[in-house]
Amino acid sequence: MTLCIAAISASGCATGQAASLSPDQARDALVSTVENTSKILDVEGWTWDGAPEVGNCGQRSGERVNYTYGYGAPPPDGDRAADAKKVADHWRSLGMDVRTVEKPVVVVYATGGPVEGLSFSTGPGDYHIAGTSLCVPGDAAEIRKQDNG
Repeated sequence: MTLCIAAISASGCATGQAASLSPDQARDALVSTVENTSKILDVEGWTWDGAPEVGNCGQRSGERVNYTYGYGAPPPDGDRAADAKKVADHWRSLGMDVRTVEKPVVVVYATGGPVEGLSFSTGPGDYHIAGTSLCVPGDAAEIRKQDNG
């Protein structure tokens, strides 16, 4: 399980281990994957869109949860396509299935590995990395109550 959270695993690890992850572990894996991705780019000024947001997933409310999280920065003057390739290569190294769309702007999409899915957009304005954690056992309403005291 620790290897999945550390995002070192092959894609098969995430699906087999999701049932044993806590909501906190799923959230932390998403945040670390997004923020570690930003570190491979020569870009300053990354800021989060807000705290990771918990929601229900699966067929019945109150049984399974996942988190969403976004991180953005002003784009550099450099080569956006080269940055997208760096991100795609990094996500492949995490065992993710990756595809890149080049028009109208370069966007990289990934699924599997330590999270359910990620995207990296190179514009048209800011760079933006967004993702969804694995769907794990939990109750979003209860987690929100705990988080809000």
